[in-house]
Amino acid sequence: MLVALSQLATAEKTFVSLMFLSAKWFARKDTLRTTYTTLLGDLKKIEELGKNAMGGTAPQFEELLAHLCGQLCQYIKARQDIMDFYEQLSSLGSHRTDINYCDVVNIMTEHSQKHSKSFHHPILSPLKTSINQEFDCLQLLLQAEMEMSQWKFLPALFKLHDVTTKLDTWGISQLIKETKKKHSSSSKTAAVPPIYQWLVKYKNALMSKFSLYFHEVLSKQAPPGDVKSLMSKLPVDYYAKFIAFHKKTDALNISLVFDLQGCEDTYKGHGYHHPEFLFDRPTGLDSYPAIVSYPNERPANHWPNVVMLMTSRMTELSSHDRVLYFYDKQFQTTYYISKVDVRMTLVIIYDTKKNEKDSYVNTFMTEMSSQLRSNKLFASLKPGSRS
Repeated sequence: MLVALSQLATAEKTFVSLMFLSAKWFARKDTLRTTYTTLLGDLKKIEELGKNAMGGTAPQFEELLAHLCGQLCQYIKARQDIMDFYEQLSSLGSHRTDINYCDVVNIMTEHSQKHSKSFHHPILSPLKTSINQEFDCLQLLLQAEMEMSQWKFLPALFKLHDVTTKLDTWGISQLIKETKKKHSSSSKTAAVPPIYQWLVKYKNALMSKFSLYFHEVLSKQAPPGDVKSLMSKLPVDYYAKFIAFHKKTDALNISLVFDLQGCEDTYKGHGYHHPEFLFDRPTGLDSYPAIVSYPNERPANHWPNVVMLMTSRMTELSSHDRVLYFYDKQFQTTYYISKVDVRMTLVIIYDTKKNEKDSYVNTFMTEMSSQLRSNKLFASLKPGSRS
C-alpha cells in the first residue's frame, strides 16, 4: 500500500505539470497512463485481499484499507477521464475551425457529475477538495466562454466572478502548501503547478475578451478615466488597440459584428434585461448588430455591403486567419473582414481605396482574431508550445 501511495504521489506531480500532453514520439510509451493503470491493478488487489479477510477475523484496519483502496481507484479513474479531456482540448487548439463550446461544456459537465460522489471518505478529503477545485474552475471557464460566444452578458459575468473566487481560494491553498515545504525542506520552493498557471491564464484571457465584447455597458459603470485605467490593467486591452489602430490608419469605422442566426430569441441588446422584458425579434440588417463600433456608431449606409459580404462569402470567412478584402468602386470604399470568434466578425471600413496586401491592416486583423479565439490557448496546454 505504501509503495502504491508513493507511485500515486509521483504520478500526481507528473499530471499537474501537464507533461502527459507532451508530444509522443514513435514507440514512446505514455508513462503516466501506464502508471495509473498499474496503480489501479495494485489497489484492486489490495482491496480484494481486504474484502476476503473480512469474511474471517479481519481487524477494522484491514476493512478501512480495503475501503480506501476502492475509493482511490475511483480517484484514479477521475484522473484518467480528465487527462482525456485535456488532450481533447489541446487537440482542438490545433484545428483551424470554430469550437462548439456547448459540446465541450457538456463533456466536462458529464465528467464532473460522474465523479461528484466518488472517493468521499474523510481521509481522502484533500484529494476530493483538490480535484473538485480543478473540475469546477475548468467547467466555469468553459461555460463563461460559451456564454460570451452567444453574447450573454450576465451569465458570462457570473461565471467569471465564480471562477475568479475559486481560483483565488485554490491559489491560497497552493501557497500554504509551498510555504510548508519551504519550512520543512532546505530545497527551493516548488513553483505553482503548470495546470493552475494555465487555468489562471485562461481566466485572464476571458476577462480581456469580456471587456471588449461588453465594452459599451461596462463603460457606463464608472467615469471614463476610471474605466480606461481598469482596462489598461487587463492582460490585453482590446479597446485601446482599436483606438491606437484608428489613430494610425484613420479608418472610417472599426466594428465587431455579432451574427444573431440562432440567437434571435435570446438577444435583447447591450447589458442585462429583465426576463419578461419584451423585445422585438431582430430581422434583416438588424440580425448583424455591431456590438462594438469605433469611433462612432456603425455606418448605416455601409451596413448592407457588410452583411452581404459576411453572408455571401461565409465559406471564405470560416477559414481562420483569413482576411477578406473588397473594394466598392462606385462609393470608393474599402472593406476588410475577418472572423474572430464563433459568431463574431471584425470589420474595418475605409472611405478610400486601400491596398489588399496592406501589411499593417492585415497583421492587426490576424493578431486580433488569434488573440480573441481560444484555439492557441488550448494548444498551449502542451508543455513547450507557443501560446
